[in-house]
Amino acid sequence: MRNTVAALRQLIDVDYVVGDRLPNEKRIAESLDVSRGSVREALGVLEAEGFVTRNWGVGTFVSAPRPSSSLSMSAIASYRDRVHAVGRTVALREAGYTLVPAPPEIAEVLGVEPESGVWRVYRLFAVDDTPSAQMIEHIPATIHGVAIDPAPMTTVDSGLFDMLNGHIDDVVSHTTTDIEAVQLEEPEATALDVDAGTPVLRTEQVTTDVQGEVLAYGVTLQRTDVLRMRITR
Repeated sequence: MRNTVAALRQLIDVDYVVGDRLPNEKRIAESLDVSRGSVREALGVLEAEGFVTRNWGVGTFVSAPRPSSSLSMSAIASYRDRVHAVGRTVALREAGYTLVPAPPEIAEVLGVEPESGVWRVYRLFAVDDTPSAQMIEHIPATIHGVAIDPAPMTTVDSGLFDMLNGHIDDVVSHTTTDIEAVQLEEPEATALDVDAGTPVLRTEQVTTDVQGEVLAYGVTLQRTDVLRMRITR
């Protein structure tokens, strides 16, 4: 569906302006050479992002851009892909990784022995040149008997899911994310270019395979004035 969303967004950008009424789903499907079901789902995504407004019985209209965009949490996707899906530009400001002894709380989540070696991956993202999210992920050094090399995650072209699936085909099956609001302390406030005490979203994400084995544990601090998070169920 991601390709349909991108194609529909481009069609709207090129052929329509704010306030224009879009054609019906059948005509859009014909112009994009996709099914009506794909168009309906894509319009739902664009509506959630504030890109269009749908009034049942009246039609679908192009909306004015929001000052910030909403990242959909309805499917497994990397931060990079979520940002690209809402038409924004994402870059890595900082990235690095080290093999560290697993702290007891991290070891418990990952199901490894305390103090055993795990990868700690640090990434600082910027959206449209504005610092937007700081991520710290811990990953077992070995998964399913395969030695893990997190180096690809230090480029914007490869995220956690890309890296894991690159080592073991389609190993990523589920993610569970807990979300809370927190006030930033230093040095995270400096990294995200905001004042200490600024409220942000803190998410804890556990990534597992189909058997429920934990593949990664990550904590993200995300500015909501740059990008919001939207969960659709």
